[in-house]
Amino acid sequence: MVFSGRGSSLELCRQLALLGYTRALIVSDAFLAGSGLLDDMLGTLAQAGVKCTVFDGIEPDPNFEQVAAGEAVLTRESCEVVIGIGGGSVLDAAKLIALLHNNPGDLAFYDGIQKAKNPGLPLFAVPTTAGTGSETTPASVITDSATHRKVAVADGKLVPHYVALDPDLTRTLPPRITAATGMDALTHAVESYLSRASTPVTRDMAATATRLIFENLPRAYQNGEDMDARQAMLTASFYAGVAFGRTSVGYAHAIAHQLGRVCGTPHGEANAMVLPQVLEAYGAPVRPALAELARSSGLAAATVSDDAAAATLVQRITELRREMGMSLEPTGLAADAVPGIVKAAIRETGDLYPVPRYLEPDELGGIVSKLVAAA
Repeated sequence: MVFSGRGSSLELCRQLALLGYTRALIVSDAFLAGSGLLDDMLGTLAQAGVKCTVFDGIEPDPNFEQVAAGEAVLTRESCEVVIGIGGGSVLDAAKLIALLHNNPGDLAFYDGIQKAKNPGLPLFAVPTTAGTGSETTPASVITDSATHRKVAVADGKLVPHYVALDPDLTRTLPPRITAATGMDALTHAVESYLSRASTPVTRDMAATATRLIFENLPRAYQNGEDMDARQAMLTASFYAGVAFGRTSVGYAHAIAHQLGRVCGTPHGEANAMVLPQVLEAYGAPVRPALAELARSSGLAAATVSDDAAAATLVQRITELRREMGMSLEPTGLAADAVPGIVKAAIRETGDLYPVPRYLEPDELGGIVSKLVAAA
């Protein structure tokens, strides 16, 4: 069930109480917990007779230990339900905490697809950024501290049961994070649309998300108080999440993940750096689909050729990056890191992503090498 609109996070709290839950674990991060952003929700839950325990030990790129610590608090306090309030890292961790409670053991065991035997605890998700789509996806990414490897847990049991898309919680999001998370959502939508696993339903959702992002991301970036734009971005992120949760993504994400690992580049910024180059590298096979996105987003007329419409879409992505002052230079990327990034991106794509065309190593190397040249 999805609650949407201003104040919808409080509706979600009231729904939780109506369902009869009396003890909830709220999973968040220290910044949000200290900012007062949770106060209205905590007050609504308390008024409804729900005892809440706040676990704010989640950091960006959460690890096994943070999830285990959250689950230990949940068990100690006899919580019946988990509420994740935050960005993608918080929501990913909340999903795993809820799952792990009913599926004990080493979290590394759940690396892969559909490894959990039992449903997790009831899960409520409230995103405070518009980009990751974690509030609706059947996956979580977690870091194995021992190996420094990112573990992807993919399981339908991770999908939250209730979601609130409340623009009031994104009002104070800084412009840089608004831009980065928005470009993450755009990359989800475009890569989902191009996926060989796409369906009419996922393409419709991805196209709607793409249009909403082109129309509203500049507005949200320029004026964080524009609640209509903030709401539209939350909706776009949710739709893109539903789409790519069914189709997966592509090479832009595969490269972006490696830039995050090697250079610490924020994920949304890394996607923005490489998405136009990846779309151009795919070449002729994707131009009809890109043209469809351009037309449905109002960027190109029906009378324009597919090649011209596709070029317009790629150009608009490039312009949007520039308008929002996004960095195109991953800090600390050295030429000798390129082969490893390419190898890891190929492995990730081959294992997970039904891309429209497999790129050759030298094609991927060319994309990454341009980032070295830029840096």
